[in-house]
Amino acid sequence: MELLDQADYSEGELERPLSVLVVDDEPSILISLKRLLAVCGYQVTVAAGGGQALAQLANNRYDLLLLDLAMPGIGGAAVLDAVIDRRLDMAVIVISGTSSVAEATATLRQGAIDYVRKPFGPEELLDSVARAAHKLRLERANRTMRLRLEASEQLHRFIVDNSPDLIFILDEEGRFTYLNQRVGTLLGFETQALVGRYLVELIAPAYRDSAMTLLQRLSAEGREIQRAEWRLLQAGNLDNDHPALESLVIVEVIASAIFEKTGESPSFSGSHMVARDVTDRRQAEDALHRTSTRLQHVVSASPAVIYSRCPGVGMPVNFISSNVYEMLGYRAEEFLGGDCLLEDLMHPDDRSRFKQELSQEEGRVHSSYEYRLKHRDGSWRWIRDTVRLICDARNHPQELVGSWLDNTEAHILSEQLSYQASHDALTGLVNRRAFEMRLEQALHSAHEQNLEHALLYLDLDQFKIINDTCGHIAGDALLRQLSHVLQSRVRKQDTLARLGGDEFGILMERCALQNALRVANSLCTAVGDFRFAWVDKVFQVGASIGVVSIHAASDNLGNLLSAADSACYAAKDAGRNRVHLYTEDDVNLALRRGEMQWATRINQALEDNRFQLAFQPILPLSGSQAGHHYELLLRMKDEFGEIVLPGAFLPAAERYHLAVKLDHWVVRSALDWLSGNPEHLDDLCLCTINLSGHSLGDAPLLTYLLERLADQPSLTNKICFEVTETAVIANLGDALRFIYALKDIGCRFALDDFGSGLSSFAYLKKLPVDFIKIDGIFMEGIVNDPVSLALVNSINDIGHVMGMETIAEFVENERILAQLRAIGVNYGQGYLIGKPRPLAELAGRSSLEGY
Repeated sequence: MELLDQADYSEGELERPLSVLVVDDEPSILISLKRLLAVCGYQVTVAAGGGQALAQLANNRYDLLLLDLAMPGIGGAAVLDAVIDRRLDMAVIVISGTSSVAEATATLRQGAIDYVRKPFGPEELLDSVARAAHKLRLERANRTMRLRLEASEQLHRFIVDNSPDLIFILDEEGRFTYLNQRVGTLLGFETQALVGRYLVELIAPAYRDSAMTLLQRLSAEGREIQRAEWRLLQAGNLDNDHPALESLVIVEVIASAIFEKTGESPSFSGSHMVARDVTDRRQAEDALHRTSTRLQHVVSASPAVIYSRCPGVGMPVNFISSNVYEMLGYRAEEFLGGDCLLEDLMHPDDRSRFKQELSQEEGRVHSSYEYRLKHRDGSWRWIRDTVRLICDARNHPQELVGSWLDNTEAHILSEQLSYQASHDALTGLVNRRAFEMRLEQALHSAHEQNLEHALLYLDLDQFKIINDTCGHIAGDALLRQLSHVLQSRVRKQDTLARLGGDEFGILMERCALQNALRVANSLCTAVGDFRFAWVDKVFQVGASIGVVSIHAASDNLGNLLSAADSACYAAKDAGRNRVHLYTEDDVNLALRRGEMQWATRINQALEDNRFQLAFQPILPLSGSQAGHHYELLLRMKDEFGEIVLPGAFLPAAERYHLAVKLDHWVVRSALDWLSGNPEHLDDLCLCTINLSGHSLGDAPLLTYLLERLADQPSLTNKICFEVTETAVIANLGDALRFIYALKDIGCRFALDDFGSGLSSFAYLKKLPVDFIKIDGIFMEGIVNDPVSLALVNSINDIGHVMGMETIAEFVENERILAQLRAIGVNYGQGYLIGKPRPLAELAGRSSLEGY
């Protein structure tokens, strides 16, 4: 019925949030209007242009249209014409910033309810939309009431004929006497053609006996309502005894008898039936079952254990996926049966912490925890628990749904990384960084609690002879063996550390000075008695030990280490293999003898500008790269003008925290030189600059580099910073931030001395470097030693696989160079290629030949 079609608005529909279609060719306006209207409760759809708008209007029903007139292609006027031609029941508000007043007036005459000119404020637009919505609701309500009053008699038939249910009446024989239109449209029949036919003709053969039984019960049992579920045939399947299941229509039937009063008692005259099409619901239930089954398989195959549990005491589990068996060794049924309670399985050390975190996070919808759960075999598994709180309509907690991931391997790796960051890779002893942290704590306790500690600084005597005579491998073996000797002579609570090279530190907390001296002499004796055998030689070493008392009056860390270092060297000067106790008089004696400490000498050299840069060429071994490639090196002039190589002063700079100051000087000087020689930059391909480990965590240096290179972007892709693997790993987080910040602007990084550490390959994939500098210890044996050759080959291959280029150090003869070219190493560096020369000599040169 046309009148009712137009007035089909229930009270709920009249009050529901209006659906709005916003049409504009500017994406930013679409986004802004959608957000603005959605906040106000409107259901918003957007269309980017007239074409999309016509498609939306053809397929969807909207209450309100916000229409931009000026759009490319199909404009707003064409969309408005379509709305009018299709007699769409919607209000139109025109929005435009380019149309004339006359054109806007024409759209209002054409049927638009309002006109809003761009630019407009949110309040102006919302007021216009609110007025249109109010007017639209009033018009619809009035029209609905009027049409329903006018068509009240037709309404009942309309409801029946347009009911989504199948409604029909049967006579006493089971033949149709009335059917609503839904029967015909659903089953594909002309409705009137079914009048007079038997109901059972439309029922699938397998359900006809059920239908006949229901009809018999209706006639025999009076007014009792009967229910059934049947499968109905569609028009094309009436003569098919075995119709396809997917062609059948599934209906739920409610049937009641019709009685007519004839004489003294009513007689059965037929039945009234209402059948609801539940085909989609049944198919959805089947699909849901299939989905649920698939989900169970997916959950079981996932590495995560999915569970739900009550938030109450004991944390009983309501559901848990079956793969919990692989994680913890318990079957899901054991959790569901209450045999396994989460609280019972939790590590005692984690239980109270977990409960405390729960209490602190009460009310949070999403949380994450880490704790240990006990495996059936007795081992502990670290679990990452991600939980979501499910609440009812009144926001009362109902259950917790979460997932467990086994994080045990990550914890083990973290512990290994933490250990490696604080321990020396060669000896397994505490490294310098961790030692200085413990020393700071001891110094603090001495100041705050008036405790007495002792610091021993040990330097091996004659170590360099063994290292030079037998090589680095023998030197490493000696250090490992002596570490065991030293460890056996100190207390368990003492900290024994390798500070670098052949230097060791021992922190003896809560130890009187006399006891510390007794231990120091015992260490001297033990080292002196030790014999180191290597191949066919036996070596004897000694130990010079400086002892410093740590007490309430002790100075800062730097001065404490300096004092220990002074005492150690005083022991060496007194004849080696002995103990020397530091006192204030030692400093005066040292000053009187004119022996300045390295820290003082470095600071003075910086103040006197007695540092200078040198360069050493780097040769591309493929021969296909032209231009300059070199490494910048630091040199110091002593008080007499003699050149001091970095091996003499850099250990002291590291020890006394002057390395960062030196790196600032090197970086600033290098960038100044490059900026001052612009003609040199055209031929420059690679300039490497060394940075110490402390500089990788120095924020001011990073800030300086970023600001300086931002002013000179042409330098970034030519500069490469060299860092050692040990320096990076010692402070991995700060180092990675430093590296990534400079790589983001184009700088490159090289990993220096690669292969000298024990963990190089393990960390290589974590370090975002561009070059690997293969340690020179392998070069001497690369020609004759298969092991050295294999190691260099492996490092080169791994570097290339990871997209890195390789640079070989200590290339000192043609045979080494030829072997490196055969292997495929990218670059070479060493005395054969060029010795270090002052950087000033490079100015104006177009080639590095001759160096």
